[in-house]
Amino acid sequence: MSYQVIARKWRPQKFEDVTGQEILTRTLQNSIEHGRLHHAYLFSGARGVGKTTTARLVAKALNCHKSDGPTATPCATMDETACASCREIAEGRSMDVLEIDAASNTGIDNVRDVIINNISIKPARDRYKVFIIDEVHMLSASAFNALLKTIEEPPPGVVFIMATTEEQKVPETISSRCQLFEFRTIATARITERLRLIADADGLSISDEALREIARAGDGSMRDAQSAFDQVISFAGEKIQTEDVEKALGIAGADVLARVVNGIAENKPAEALAIVDDLVMRGHNLRNFCRDVLGHLRDLLVVKVSGDPKLLDSSSAHADTLKQQAALFSESDLVRFFHALAETESCLKDASNPRYQVEVGLVKLMEMRRLAPLGDLIERIRELEAALRTGKPAAPGSTPQTAPASGLPKAPARAAAGGSVATSAAVADQEETDSPPDGVSIPGSGSTIDQIKSALEKKKRRLLIAAIDGAVRAELEGDELSLEFTPEARHYRDSLAKAENVRALREACAEVCGREIGIRFSIKDGAENSLPTSPEEESRRSKQQARQAAAQNPTVQQILRTFGGEIVDIKMQ
Repeated sequence: MSYQVIARKWRPQKFEDVTGQEILTRTLQNSIEHGRLHHAYLFSGARGVGKTTTARLVAKALNCHKSDGPTATPCATMDETACASCREIAEGRSMDVLEIDAASNTGIDNVRDVIINNISIKPARDRYKVFIIDEVHMLSASAFNALLKTIEEPPPGVVFIMATTEEQKVPETISSRCQLFEFRTIATARITERLRLIADADGLSISDEALREIARAGDGSMRDAQSAFDQVISFAGEKIQTEDVEKALGIAGADVLARVVNGIAENKPAEALAIVDDLVMRGHNLRNFCRDVLGHLRDLLVVKVSGDPKLLDSSSAHADTLKQQAALFSESDLVRFFHALAETESCLKDASNPRYQVEVGLVKLMEMRRLAPLGDLIERIRELEAALRTGKPAAPGSTPQTAPASGLPKAPARAAAGGSVATSAAVADQEETDSPPDGVSIPGSGSTIDQIKSALEKKKRRLLIAAIDGAVRAELEGDELSLEFTPEARHYRDSLAKAENVRALREACAEVCGREIGIRFSIKDGAENSLPTSPEEESRRSKQQARQAAAQNPTVQQILRTFGGEIVDIKMQ
């Protein structure tokens, strides 16, 4: 007999074997048992979580010959003891259960030939004629229109079961006529249990840790995890070690992730280069490695915030190890690390040399620890503002201290908690790959810009928040909000300048400031997009002249040299 891959050999043959979808399968069983059948079902969810398998089980339950009617417990074996209907449905060759791949049969002609022209023909042998349409969202608009009336009022004895990975692409006119079942991604622990059952049944020797790594590689998909298991068996044979899993799948183990964390904690950029070199020599996928580190940083943050072991389901490290590593960082550190590395990971898709991106990204994480805490910088700014008002020098020795330089030139640092734009005087940016901001203003106890972003968050306009965060300067000048972008970030300006986005931004500004606020966008190379504002142009010129005068003041110059900053705003008395 020819070899069958694990995903096909171990496809569930009864509802109880569908891992991680107990609520859905119980609902379906109860509806079948009590005769509350719907004529159309829509199964949605990620790939490999059991949608098509469950559709076949429903078809078996409706047509099993070992009962007088639909049964919640159809034949669970595929040997000669099973009825002919259950065997044929499981093998995908039943005349009365038609499986249609909408990805390759998208047009109206396909729907008419396969469904509409055959729907009035009674089942050849079974009780119900079942149409299983996989990836239904791929059907064309005309095909959906042709199917609409048929799905709403099918003939007696016809059931539609549609499956999709992108439920939002299914027209509401179709989904509103179906019972919706949303399949969840499967917990790593549940996938591990299923893989252990398979390993024991097939006589494979493999540790629980190795199985957990395989399950983690599935990323919530049982089919992906089983395919990864097949790949590991092909590589290592019947005796499998954790190292075999890491080599076969190209994933980073707990020891590699621990090296990354320790390198960040101890500020050892050379360790980052050594880690990447080792991964490249072993043929690891660097984008998968970045995702593993991101998941590890997330686990460290969970431990830091709550410590709930249920939230660490996909972790490759033990909880005690995570607690020790999390103690090395603050919550804001971990948030900054995550955002910085997520940016690196997104760049790898189109990177011509992924190795360089990952190396710089890891070194960037290690250099980020040299940033001074935002609270200390704000307090120092308050002291300097007070010194400017009173003419008395600021208290000596109160300048926030950063970690000793490691041979790198001192660069301006941006104090950014959680990756948001720092909206006050320009502060240091140790990130070598970022351009230092021209400066944005932070009022003492709460930034007006941050309040505007909070108002946008309440409106669920997160894309506008991201666009504002992409500005190198964001400040409120009288009755005008000014946003400046680098030429590379021009797309943020273009996004904000759309009419509906400008309207939402104006509403948020008015909500925070209690008055109508004008908006001006500009590009650092001089291009500008101004929207109607209330301040007079003459006032703006006066403010510019005052800025130039302040720049020539010796005291101001000393402050700028101390912080490596620049003047970003002048308050007119």
